[in-house]
Amino acid sequence: MNTSTSYLAIGSNTIWLTFPSTPDQLLIQTYLLGLGADHSLLCALPNDPALSNLKCGIPCKGRSYIDGDIYEFETVIQEILTKPPTIRLAAPPNVSRQYPRAFPRLTVNMTGAVRPLSDKGGILAVLPVQLSNLSPTGCQLRVAPSAWPLVSSSHLHISCRLPGFNHSSKFSGSIEWVDPATELVIGTKFSFSSPQDPANRDVMRWYTSQQANLINTTA
Repeated sequence: MNTSTSYLAIGSNTIWLTFPSTPDQLLIQTYLLGLGADHSLLCALPNDPALSNLKCGIPCKGRSYIDGDIYEFETVIQEILTKPPTIRLAAPPNVSRQYPRAFPRLTVNMTGAVRPLSDKGGILAVLPVQLSNLSPTGCQLRVAPSAWPLVSSSHLHISCRLPGFNHSSKFSGSIEWVDPATELVIGTKFSFSSPQDPANRDVMRWYTSQQANLINTTA
C-alpha cells in the first residue's frame, strides 16, 4: 500500500464505489468512517434493498476526490455489517492518482437533463445537469450531489440541445468515472445503436461544424 492511501483518512471522506461483478455494475456513494488496524477501509453503506446481493469477497473499484486530485483503488469486500449498515473493504494494494485523458474534446456550457437508471433499467430521477465538455464519444457533466440517487447502475440517459439545433438530442451512455467534488462531476461514455443513430449524427454534425470550432475551445 503506497503513501497515497493515508490521504483517504485525512482528506475528503466521500468515496464512490463501483461493483463490476453485480448486475449493471452497481454504483454507490459512501463515506469513509475510519481505518482498521490492518489498513482496511470502514465505510458507511446506504440502507437499500438493491445492495442485498453484496457479499464478502466481491471486488470493487473506489474513487475519491482529494485536494483537487482524483485517487483510485481496487479492493474486495472484507466484511458487511448491518447495524448500522457499514462495509469493510480490504486494504487496497495500491492507490493511484488519475491523470487527465488525452483525447480531443470541446468545452461547452450547456444545460440539459440526466436520467440515472436502476439495475433493472428503470428511471430513478430526472435531474437538471450542466455539460462542461463534449466529444463524439462522451461528455462531462455536473449535477447536485444531494439529488443523485444513493444507489444506481452505471447507465444513464442524457438529453440536451446542442448549440445551433432546434431540437433536443437524446444520448444513452455509461458512467466512466465520478469526481466527488462539491458539485458532482461525472464523465460519461456514449453508446449508439449504429452510426445512423440520430444522437450520433447530431453530435458529429455539431462537433465538426465551424460553429463548434468558433464558440468553443479545445480542452
